[in-house]
Amino acid sequence: MSDTPAQARPAKDATDSIAERYGRVLHQAVLGDDPLAVETALAEAAELGREMMRAEIPLEEVSEIHHDALVALAQAHPQLGLAKVANRITAPLMEAYMAYSLTFREQLEHRTNAILNARIDQLRRLESIGTLAAGVAHEFNNILGSIIGFSELLTDEIEADKPGSQYLKHILQASFRARDLTARLLTFARDMPEVREPVDVVSVAAETLELLRATLPVSIRLTLEASVPQAWIMADASQIQQIIMNLCINAADAIQVRDGRIRIGIEPRMHGTPNEHRSDPPLEPAQPLVRLSVSDNGEGMTAETRARIFDPFFTTKAPGKGTGLGLSVIHGLVTSMGGTISLESTPGLGTRFSIDLPALSGSLQPAAREPAALDEHAPEARDEHAPAARDENVSAAHDEKASAAQDENAPRR
Repeated sequence: MSDTPAQARPAKDATDSIAERYGRVLHQAVLGDDPLAVETALAEAAELGREMMRAEIPLEEVSEIHHDALVALAQAHPQLGLAKVANRITAPLMEAYMAYSLTFREQLEHRTNAILNARIDQLRRLESIGTLAAGVAHEFNNILGSIIGFSELLTDEIEADKPGSQYLKHILQASFRARDLTARLLTFARDMPEVREPVDVVSVAAETLELLRATLPVSIRLTLEASVPQAWIMADASQIQQIIMNLCINAADAIQVRDGRIRIGIEPRMHGTPNEHRSDPPLEPAQPLVRLSVSDNGEGMTAETRARIFDPFFTTKAPGKGTGLGLSVIHGLVTSMGGTISLESTPGLGTRFSIDLPALSGSLQPAAREPAALDEHAPEARDEHAPAARDENVSAAHDEKASAAQDENAPRR
């Protein structure tokens, strides 16, 4: 972004002041007869070098300041011979350069240390939160164990045709869902070494959505659309989960307070299909791919933001809201798996991230049924705070579907 006139004026005034002082310093260093005066001039040149760095004057302008001062000196003293002043002409410039470089290094080290310390503090907080969440999950598992155990004992006491048997069945189904959700949370929080193995992206995405539904605002519609029943790749399942969660949380931040939608898509592709601009070199030709996409209808990004979106520590969030490392980490994970990540975004219309990962040979078979689709309106994702009163006919149909979908012995999606 270009400086406004109000911002540019102080910067120009500071440069002019430094240039004027440097001219006096050069004059004193070249023409001074007293060695102490010459040393004083060189010391002031070093201080000017530090001031130039603090004023963020580019290094090429430092050379221009020296050139202009040298021209002014030659015009004021045309009788000076080069042999007489040659050993003094560049001395102030060298002092200014060295001080400039040292100050630049000090500032760079300070900024780097500040960023690293902030990142370390963030990691410590995240580690503490993970430890706390794991402890709560373990305690919650103990409570669920009691609920499930006593409920199963009651099933032996209540006949199957009694009204209470149906209520007890719903209690067990809800308890099993809570147990599975807790197990997924523990798996995600556990610090495990990276292990590449065959991973079904569809099932991992479905499990991740269950975690996300508990954290994202209820005003955001979250859907999973897979054109294949399974999509196998070689990866670490926790990394795929991390990628999906990070992209969805970023999408929720972009949607902000208004109603919105986040769509996770999974589809097979072949390398060479026309695609938007990529952030990485293309994959090998004729390679089957799994495309994992996350799209939203949030605020979108400008061209300037899109150009830097994968840079480490770059963020458009307010201070304290983000570290700017999420997308750069995702970029690194995708690259390490031999994939590519691309971005489409329009201000005011939303954003779409597309990740293409090498598929295992023969693992992408088209679905024999309608594409798998999950959203937050499914029975298992109903808002627990929603009113209990419902239309009787709709309630009966909904409960019948819920029983079939939530049966503990039913096959996983």
